[in-house]
Amino acid sequence: MQFTKLSDEQLMQEFIKGNKKAFDELYTRYYGKLLYFIKTSLRIDNDEAKDVLHDVFMKIMDNKSKYNTSKKFSSWAYTIANNQCINISKHKIVEHKANKELSLNTYDNKDSKNIGKGSKTVRKALEQLSAKHKKTFLLRFTFGLSIKEVAEILEVSEGTVKSRLFYCIQKLNTNEEIKELKYAR
Repeated sequence: MQFTKLSDEQLMQEFIKGNKKAFDELYTRYYGKLLYFIKTSLRIDNDEAKDVLHDVFMKIMDNKSKYNTSKKFSSWAYTIANNQCINISKHKIVEHKANKELSLNTYDNKDSKNIGKGSKTVRKALEQLSAKHKKTFLLRFTFGLSIKEVAEILEVSEGTVKSRLFYCIQKLNTNEEIKELKYAR
């Protein structure tokens, strides 16, 4: 079968049937287009965009049964890419807020005398989180590890790490003592 002569929709139908070479052709056709879309949407470098693109293609593969074969493949693929970009943008906003508002870089667990009022308040608020959420937060924001590194250390997916961080930020932002600190600055 000559896959280069098939439409995107026909290729997707073949892939749904289990033909992996059909997916390879779709990958070849859409790699550059989706990479450019992601790169410009998120304003990120090529390597970061390739990581996001990998996730997009994984979602296409994992959700092939959800594809409506009467619709255009390109629309479906760009929708997945756009949703991935939106999710990443939301998480970047949360990370930025956390780094700005809840800076724990002054925390030094070897010398608790050097901990300022803000750090004590944040530590106290962190104690209210579950162990898994607290670990995730500390690895990411106190020790500055990437989401990928945190995921590897905790043996969970990157999505789980992002979800836990989002929960932590939401929880900490509802803490009254933390709110007082933010407005006192």
